[in-house]
Amino acid sequence: MSTMAKPISKKVLVVEDETDFRDMITHFLEHAGYQVAAAGNGEDGLALYRQTSPDVVILDVNLPDMSGFDICRRIRKEGPRPETPVLICTVHSEVSGVAEGLDCGATDYVLKPFQVPDLIERLRRALGQDDDTE
Repeated sequence: MSTMAKPISKKVLVVEDETDFRDMITHFLEHAGYQVAAAGNGEDGLALYRQTSPDVVILDVNLPDMSGFDICRRIRKEGPRPETPVLICTVHSEVSGVAEGLDCGATDYVLKPFQVPDLIERLRRALGQDDDTE
C-alpha cells in the first residue's frame, strides 16, 4: 500500500444556460481532475449548490430565471457555505457589470470568450491552489 495519499478532487458547480458551453466547461474541468455538477438555470443551480456543497461556483450572468449576480448574492446571504468562491463568467465587459459582479460578492470575473487554461488557473487561485512561484 502506498503512503502517498491521492489528492481529493475539488467540486465545481457550473451554472450556465448555453448547453454546448456548459458541456465544454464540464468536459475540460473533469479532464483537469475536478468533480463537476452543472445546471442550466438559477433555481437548479441553487438547488445543486445546497445539495453538493461545491468548493467553487462558476456562474453565467444571463440565465433564464435569474441573474448570476442574484445567485451570488443568495450564496453569500443564505449559505450553507457563504465563503464559497464564486467566479462570474460572462460576455459583459462593461465597467458597471464588472463592478456589480464584484459588489455582489464574486471572487473573480471571467470574460467570455476565454481560454480554458485561463479559467482553470483562476479556479486554482480561487481555491488557494496556486502553487506557481511568481
